[in-house]
Amino acid sequence: MASLHPRRHFGIFGRTSRFAICIAICIAVCATIYSAGAPAQAPIAATASQTQHKTTETPRNLSLKTRREIFERIWTEIDEHYYDPAFNGVNWDDVHTRYLPRVVAAKNNQEFYALMSELTGELHDAHTRFSSPEQWKSFKRQQRVSAGFSVDDVDGKTVVVNVRPQSSAAKAGIEPGMVLLSIDGRLVEELIAEIEKGRATSSSERATRLFVYGRLLGGAANSTMKVSLRRGDGTALDASVVRQTYSAIPQVATDVLPSGAAYIHFDGFQPRIVGQFRRALQRFHNSPGLVIDLRRNGGGDLSALLPIAGYFFDKKTLFAKDSTRSGKPLTQFAGIFRLPLELSVGKSGDQIYAGPVAILVDARSASSSEVFAAGMQDTRRAKIVGSPTCGCVLGIAKPRELKGGSALEMSEVLWFSPKGRKLEGAGVIPDEEVIPTVEDLRQKRDPAIAQAEKVLHQMIAGDRRIARR
Repeated sequence: MASLHPRRHFGIFGRTSRFAICIAICIAVCATIYSAGAPAQAPIAATASQTQHKTTETPRNLSLKTRREIFERIWTEIDEHYYDPAFNGVNWDDVHTRYLPRVVAAKNNQEFYALMSELTGELHDAHTRFSSPEQWKSFKRQQRVSAGFSVDDVDGKTVVVNVRPQSSAAKAGIEPGMVLLSIDGRLVEELIAEIEKGRATSSSERATRLFVYGRLLGGAANSTMKVSLRRGDGTALDASVVRQTYSAIPQVATDVLPSGAAYIHFDGFQPRIVGQFRRALQRFHNSPGLVIDLRRNGGGDLSALLPIAGYFFDKKTLFAKDSTRSGKPLTQFAGIFRLPLELSVGKSGDQIYAGPVAILVDARSASSSEVFAAGMQDTRRAKIVGSPTCGCVLGIAKPRELKGGSALEMSEVLWFSPKGRKLEGAGVIPDEEVIPTVEDLRQKRDPAIAQAEKVLHQMIAGDRRIARR
């Protein structure tokens, strides 16, 4: 995610602009894992479309002295504060030895920034990442560049799984279920193999795959890529897609399902959505069942996760555990905020919804979404439906802003479920696994929602049997 922090986004894939104590649990694997298109942790290495993109102002190249200062600070911060003293099995001293000559040899800012992104990638950790000045500005503005559609491995093919409404991709006729064949004249299989060869693995196989697909479609704002796809009837679609900048501010959406169950979807745990979520829950408090859709939810803030979780409990309940390098609670900003090693939610009088809950997740559910799902699962407050989550569940205590406007985010907290399950790398395994097929996508079927309604019906029937005893 990006990240579990009280005032910052956790997520690999979406991050907020609040900087008071960030305990980022995001997956932000790719940062904040993710809009339709490139994840927030977009790669910095130049692509053809990026080099063609022109900006109104060309930043001056950093001096060798400044590059070395940035490199040394990144290396030292990780050396002293990274959550794992074994650095995920990486010889961190060797990393310094290997990268210093490359820092000295870097020809320009772009090459240097790409190198720093590669360096943080050595830790195989979706939350530890370097952002160039341009990326960091976009992050703080809560913006993301997207091709307007995203892809995933479905039935062994690279398939469109989501298309952003009103995007260039939607206007070009791209639809879920189409198989992506080539980009700018190159076969997708070749491009994927090339990306995988040049990129270290991330927190999990799922996180790595999402990074690869984000990189596959990534590029600079306003750049164009030509894509070739195959429809369900076997015919081809050739289209030109313009990558556009979109807002990454999360929203809450609600509905009532055919079964009568309430449905709430949101794509990020940020303080702005807490009130929206609470009002939706109050409106649905008498619903026979509730589906919470966390698919494509890349994470968010601890200050949003805890109150939202609290709305489902009528007494104080252990909801998550964490550990730090020192084994002691993490304190930031001269003790203004203290992160306990055990987090509880709920109290008498605060519960809004007491009925059965089903939570939808997928590989793009990252960071705080995973902590929420795991907490609800371990406390037996909800059933989890869908596919295994990202497995990107570490915490960023605070961003380190660097000379020239770049930034380092680094994992300092490891998160666990209430029962002590390590979530990083493993993710949350659904109680009911549902994997959509290519045909589901083409027919606009959502088997996960259908299964969630069945699960709620079973939970309601079980509650009635208990009540009759």
